[in-house]
Amino acid sequence: MANKSLTAIIKEMVDADRIRLPIHPKVAQQAAVCLAAEGPDSPKLWLLVGRDPALLCYLFRAANSSFFAGLQKTLSIEEAVTRLGSSKASQVIERVCREGAAGPQGELLSRHMPGLWRHAQGCALGARWLAKRCGYQGMADQAYLAGLLHDIGKQFLLAVLQEVSGSGELGMPLSEPLVQEVIATMHVEQGLRLFDEWNLADVYREVVADHHDEELDTQNILVVLVKLANKGCRKVGLGPTIHPDIVLPTTAEAQFLGLDEISLAEFEIMLEDHFLRGKPAAAGP
Repeated sequence: MANKSLTAIIKEMVDADRIRLPIHPKVAQQAAVCLAAEGPDSPKLWLLVGRDPALLCYLFRAANSSFFAGLQKTLSIEEAVTRLGSSKASQVIERVCREGAAGPQGELLSRHMPGLWRHAQGCALGARWLAKRCGYQGMADQAYLAGLLHDIGKQFLLAVLQEVSGSGELGMPLSEPLVQEVIATMHVEQGLRLFDEWNLADVYREVVADHHDEELDTQNILVVLVKLANKGCRKVGLGPTIHPDIVLPTTAEAQFLGLDEISLAEFEIMLEDHFLRGKPAAAGP
């Protein structure tokens, strides 16, 4: 048994910047092929970045680095690429994809990450669909990115736990209940920590902070959209936890947004069509 607590080991790894966010291997491969074939000005490349939470975070991290201190934080992929320049932005993505391929691999990541990636993409697509349906077209792209990033703390913690498991520092195997408990109790805290250390935009940080709150904050539409998208994904089975008993029309979010049963049935069908009936996930904004 380790002399340090699990939380202390996690904190040390985070402080030492030893952890890399997991990147979807297929998206990373497609991005590398796209770069080689079409170069940094390819629109397809940035659509691919909009499908992976880690790639998006690394792009935003570069665009909001200390070099750009005093400027507003970038809120979109387009803003980040414009600030960095397409050549520099593509170099960031190329490097991250290369390092990701050589980064930590293991049973924990292979078991949990596919569900988290699909859940993130489902929440992104769902939040954008809801924004458009409810008359918030102007924030549809932000809703997409907020949905993609809302659970970034879970992905980060899984990478940490994979590193802990492989390093032998813990001195004991990580049971599945322990993994689930760590992720459930710490993912918001670690997601916020990541946002703060990487200087990511506050508008998305608020979604990370509040997407589990039971109370409805009617002053933050973006959080409301992501919370309802999150519940819809859990209802139809997109992600690590499935709750088919959720009745979306009775949720506070649906009632506040004025969505009736027909609209919410269409919402569920849209998610199922894209993710559960053999259709590819929609690209980013």
